[in-house]
Amino acid sequence: MLNLEPLAALAANEMAGHDSMCANDAENIITKSLAVLAEQGLYAFGLFLATRKREQDRIPAQRIDQEARRLLQATGLASVEQTRAPDMPSFYRSLTATQPDESAVEALRRILLAKQLLETTLTYGRYAAKALKNES
Repeated sequence: MLNLEPLAALAANEMAGHDSMCANDAENIITKSLAVLAEQGLYAFGLFLATRKREQDRIPAQRIDQEARRLLQATGLASVEQTRAPDMPSFYRSLTATQPDESAVEALRRILLAKQLLETTLTYGRYAAKALKNES
């Protein structure tokens, strides 16, 4: 059995970054992306991250995407092929599709677990960014 919480905590710390000067930007984009994920789902989350235009939003969005891909692959919720998707929307859309080796019920379980794991990770990431902000 795989313990997901430590993996989520590690990914969250990387999402928050290590620069206290950019912690506020990281916290803002993490908070917004968490709201999109919770309200709209995985695909909307990917679209949100992909559409960030301002430099101070784009860098944390890319970091969130990288860590989300790494976490989902490490937990077996995404395949290596999926994580190699060329863009964010393609990756998150592939997560919501039923895979050839799973039933509809198994796909639903995987999708819900992936969403819950990312929600937990983003929540931890918010707190990590706040802590980083307070260090400066």
